[in-house]
Amino acid sequence: MVIGSAPACANCSAELDPEWKFCIHCGTPVPERESIPGAIRPDAAPRAPLNRLTIVALIVGVVGGIPAIITGHLALRQLRTSGERGIELARVATLLGYVWLLAYLLLAGFIAVNAIDV
Repeated sequence: MVIGSAPACANCSAELDPEWKFCIHCGTPVPERESIPGAIRPDAAPRAPLNRLTIVALIVGVVGGIPAIITGHLALRQLRTSGERGIELARVATLLGYVWLLAYLLLAGFIAVNAIDV
């Protein structure tokens, strides 16, 4: 086989497309081509770290605290400038904080209405 030309089938000597897994003429499996050596293979880009305040906000939001609103907003502000990961988690934590706030307000209103009736 000449370098730069299409590979040939080992069984029937027909030209093979580099993407083929089998020879379309005789059905012989095409041996896998060698992968790119590690020295010239580009490294995967490193992932940005996850913002720690986002994790704290999410935990507080799941446990049931209004402080998730504060920590969620602080995490969102940090994420705008830091390049860290976690913006979706910070949004979820902030939303959970507002849900807990609404639940607490509804509970307080329910207690207040029942206290007046007594």
